[in-house]
Amino acid sequence: MELNEKYYADLISNYPENIDSPAEKQINLDLDRTFPLDPFFQDKKNISKLKNILLAFSRRESTIGYCQGFNFIVGKILKVCQTEVIKIFIFNIFILKLKI
Repeated sequence: MELNEKYYADLISNYPENIDSPAEKQINLDLDRTFPLDPFFQDKKNISKLKNILLAFSRRESTIGYCQGFNFIVGKILKVCQTEVIKIFIFNIFILKLKI
């Protein structure tokens, strides 16, 4: 996956409105379940970042989509990396290259 901020932004904001994102409903259900006692995830900005990363991955890798548990993997990455583009890149490598 190319480390490209525009590509990542397009996955988040330019998804065709007339096409449902198949994973979005399940992602939304899991957001509040992600480390619910951790103050980091009580901040709505961090929940929004978590959602963006999960949506971007599910849209780019539509054959995989979203699996329950991805929220916890991305949640840990979210806490240690600075930018969303780097986070989605790391998650992509983790899932696709390591065949988790």
